[in-house]
Amino acid sequence: MFQNNFLKNKNNFLSLNFGQIDSRALLLLLVLVAVSALIGFKIAAFHPLVPIALLAAIAIGIATLVNTNLGLTILIFSMLLSPEIPIAQTAERAVTVRIEDFLIMAVFFAWFAKTAVRKELGLLRKTPLNKPIFAYLAISIFSTGLGIMSGDVSAKIGFFYILKYVEFFMIFFVFVNNLDDPKQIKIFIFCFLLVSFIIGVLTYAQIGKIDRPSAPFEGEHPEPNTLGGYLVLTMAAALGLLLYSKDANVKIILTGLVCFNIYPLLMTLSRSSYLAFILIYLVLVFFTRRHRLVMIGLLVFAILFLPFFIPERVKDRILYTFSYGSHYTFGGGKIRLEKSAAARVETWQRAMDFLSKKPFFGFGVTGVPFMDSQYARLLSEIGIVGFLIFLWLIFAIIKSTWYIFNNSIDYFTQGLSLGFLAGFMGMLLMGLAANVFVIVRISEPLWFLCACVMALPDIYPIKAQQEINGDVQTDST
Repeated sequence: MFQNNFLKNKNNFLSLNFGQIDSRALLLLLVLVAVSALIGFKIAAFHPLVPIALLAAIAIGIATLVNTNLGLTILIFSMLLSPEIPIAQTAERAVTVRIEDFLIMAVFFAWFAKTAVRKELGLLRKTPLNKPIFAYLAISIFSTGLGIMSGDVSAKIGFFYILKYVEFFMIFFVFVNNLDDPKQIKIFIFCFLLVSFIIGVLTYAQIGKIDRPSAPFEGEHPEPNTLGGYLVLTMAAALGLLLYSKDANVKIILTGLVCFNIYPLLMTLSRSSYLAFILIYLVLVFFTRRHRLVMIGLLVFAILFLPFFIPERVKDRILYTFSYGSHYTFGGGKIRLEKSAAARVETWQRAMDFLSKKPFFGFGVTGVPFMDSQYARLLSEIGIVGFLIFLWLIFAIIKSTWYIFNNSIDYFTQGLSLGFLAGFMGMLLMGLAANVFVIVRISEPLWFLCACVMALPDIYPIKAQQEINGDVQTDST
């Protein structure tokens, strides 16, 4: 179904109609490009790839102005397939940009220019996430500003990290405001899953050559957990669509994709990714209305027989967690944790210490040493106020996704929303031991999927009219 739609509509999708370009929009884009060029020439002193990235951004910006779908498709592929460029380095943190960072800016501002000039296109689609997103950005900027004034945050490092947060939400808004057709969203999801297959192929090429495979173009210090989180997220989306697809060919493709990427996931040796995948599977089993018995049967089979097929390295990695290292007391009993797992416990101990010193607004983004836990990091950087706003955003995502899944009458909508819900829950669990919501190669695909799901009620029919967080969803049946 994905392939047929893609091939059937490729002429419309890729057609470039230069006669429809608004001269005012083009002028605004050129002004933005000129400003970006001035900044780019300054940044170019750091790395020779920057001018190339800037030229690519200009080209993609013009392409987006002409055909928004083309720019968005390129953006989907660039999320995992663009190299990193080092910008700055401190004792605690490295600041890098990627070619894709320039593309996000170009696509966003090209779309914004077109939207601003052609008033009939509207500005921002109203979603239940708009308010918590802007509140989260505001508290991050405010806390970081306080950190800069107190000397806890380097202005340069803090600026680049805040800019990265802004980019994540740019991805959300640029996609959620441009998704308006069932064929279009299926093409984008097809491209998204195609990238997952490409990443799987590249991972197989690494297995046996390096100790632990990682995502491509990760620089000098690759992180296998990042690849594990990305694979888990994409497999959740594929499984959700698989459960609700009625097309036999699509089922075969999705089954093949999930099976193909299981071995690369195992070989990342990412224990947090393993736990996230288990939770994702359980969420799918518990909430699906289709093929539940099949899912339960596969789960029983995995419990009984999978231990005989798991590679020895994976078994050793899991058992190693509780075999060596320091003793910690939990609930009156002692448990031994190896160095990596023990570091997570120590991270929370440090976070509580930081929180006691600045409880309300924290030390600002990058104002504390690196912490390998999303929630400990949030509490330390933006304090209790920021953490509560983050919980508001999380709650809005879960509530809205559940509403869409529970009230959809279209199988594609149900499959995509359930897959995203399961994947999101997996990322929340993984956040206990990783910074999943600030890791570029996890957060960007996450916000892309989130945008697709939030746009579904305006594309596919739902059962009834209902209000979510003050936003009315319209019955389109």
